[in-house]
Amino acid sequence: MRRKARFYALLVLATVGLSRLLAAWRAWRAAPTLEGGLVVAAFGLVVVGAILWLGFVLYEVDRAAGRVRHRVGVYEWILARRVGARRPDLGWPEAPRTRPAGGGR
Repeated sequence: MRRKARFYALLVLATVGLSRLLAAWRAWRAAPTLEGGLVVAAFGLVVVGAILWLGFVLYEVDRAAGRVRHRVGVYEWILARRVGARRPDLGWPEAPRTRPAGGGR
């Protein structure tokens, strides 16, 4: 339940943050100032952070359900750093080859 609430909170944050980012961008482009640029940068960091965290939450859920086809290194690194995590290491089977061994197209 907490994971679902966190997901929706991050989704709202990303949506509202994107709206504020675009408004700050338009205001800064109309009258460029240092403060306006800092506001745009701050909103940009909030939006990027929220989107990355949303991706992590979705990856974590899909990984626990066994639906991940390709590993995402950054997310795997974060999961590996969780010492004493609640989820066991499931191991990773070799990814199926989608191209011939010779690399042909």
